Amino acid sequence: MEGARVLIETLGESEDWSVLAVDDRLTEWRSPTRLLPPGGLRLVAQAHERRERVQMRLAGHGLGEHTVSAGPVFGPDGRVHAVQVRIAADGEPLPEPYAVAAFGYSSQACSIRLGRPAFDWPLPRDRSSWTVPEAFRYVERFDGSMELILRTVEPVAGSRWSGDVTARLGHRLRRYRLAVRNGVGAAAYCWRGLIQDITQYRAPEEISLDGAALSVLGQQAAGNGHLVLADARQVRLIRWITDPVPGIQWKGMVDDRDTPHPDDVARILAEVDRVTRDGRTHGRVDGVRLRRMGGGWTVVDAVGTIIPTPDTARLMLLELTVVGSSDDPDPTESRGDE
Repeated sequence: MEGARVLIETLGESEDWSVLAVDDRLTEWRSPTRLLPPGGLRLVAQAHERRERVQMRLAGHGLGEHTVSAGPVFGPDGRVHAVQVRIAADGEPLPEPYAVAAFGYSSQACSIRLGRPAFDWPLPRDRSSWTVPEAFRYVERFDGSMELILRTVEPVAGSRWSGDVTARLGHRLRRYRLAVRNGVGAAAYCWRGLIQDITQYRAPEEISLDGAALSVLGQQAAGNGHLVLADARQVRLIRWITDPVPGIQWKGMVDDRDTPHPDDVARILAEVDRVTRDGRTHGRVDGVRLRRMGGGWTVVDAVGTIIPTPDTARLMLLELTVVGSSDDPDPTESRGDE
């Protein structure tokens, strides 16, 4: 049996499970059957099926008996997203487990849900889900971000992806390995994932040239202008280039209501339809009311520019310019006894 620690992702069907790490070495979707003996594979299957840690003693190849432990890593949906295998010589303590957490992602809602926390992230305990733009605020470097965004906007069923991201949480810079898989049919928009802290054996990376260019672009935006990358079809926000429009209750932060006024949602989607139908590269909707924290609306003029991609138009750059405020009634608010 190779390695004292093995991380096996179980994000898909059992025949597709793969090894993501062996000791301090990262691997790319390696088959467990090439790494673990039959007894170890049975232990992994038992930990996954029973949804609990299992342990047994196995005979090594000329190395005497070993204690082998297999423990599940749970996602927010209660499913087992991974199994950690730890191995120790008879009488020796088991090695420390990997620092790994599981998450779920809906590419329709642009919402991330975390499983049981494995890191000391400074996140509010009353939040169970996060918007993608919120997550990107922590990112320092993510070279594969555009590839992953495009994969999730129009997903191919049964896909998988892995890559590294460097994030700054507080004053600390950490490097993580992401691995995700999606389902089939309607579940193609549902992604299960793992995030592993690999800072101990891969140094965090400084901001990339692309990231620096985005930062400069954001700094050059006008004082009342705010730039954000969005899905070109449903206008779901993905990543802020500048600071976000302040004081806005973005969808997914408090509830699942759309951020714009319902009447403005209809105007936005109508403009997107015209841009797509006419093959235009720009669209504009003025006077969009965005729901504020605490009530009322911030009014913005919105200009969208389609970002060229190899096939269909999937992404756009939105510029939101704050032009005022409004106290128009919110049709989504309850009206008491009326």
